[in-house]
Amino acid sequence: MTDYFLGLIPDYGLWIVFACVAIACLGIPLPSSVLVLTSGGFAAAGDLDVLSVLLVTFTAFALGDQLALNAARIVGPSLLDKLRSIGRFRGLVARGELLLEQKGTTAIFLSHTILSPVGPYVTYICGASKMSWLKFSTTALIGTALWTITYTMLGYLLASQLTTLTEAVRNFLGIGIALICFSASAFVIYRKWLVFKAEPGQLV
Repeated sequence: MTDYFLGLIPDYGLWIVFACVAIACLGIPLPSSVLVLTSGGFAAAGDLDVLSVLLVTFTAFALGDQLALNAARIVGPSLLDKLRSIGRFRGLVARGELLLEQKGTTAIFLSHTILSPVGPYVTYICGASKMSWLKFSTTALIGTALWTITYTMLGYLLASQLTTLTEAVRNFLGIGIALICFSASAFVIYRKWLVFKAEPGQLV
């Protein structure tokens, strides 16, 4: 699927970047990181303007993020319950809850930078819990800017090694998702154990 989206860049340019990044913010698994990285490489080759890539990527991330936040505010906990019922999202939602419980607003920053695969679910949880818009947005926009600059400029500065770089990013994200799911599963098991232990009449 990643190669398909990358093949659309020469024809659709920044439109495909905008659409992919914005939709990925809603939790739909699209290769936004690799796409932005490759767009930076295209900018280095002169096929795209690097400032335009930065602006479009940041705008798409910010708008998609706000759409996810406000959707969760409207739909509330039922949205999270729906995501938990889908196997591929269950671990990511649990990891998002764990991050917010342990790190607070730091979790928002982490989920918009190095832990971007869990970003949409942290955003949904913030919206469902009615977190202050200013509190969320201030941290999220800083993370969004850092993510945008990092991936775009890595692709721009290392354009000659783009194939190796994109493969490394894919592997990094794959390992990251696996670790997220593992830690989330451990968290769910631990929470269930606490409930079991607290129930009267149980032998512990």
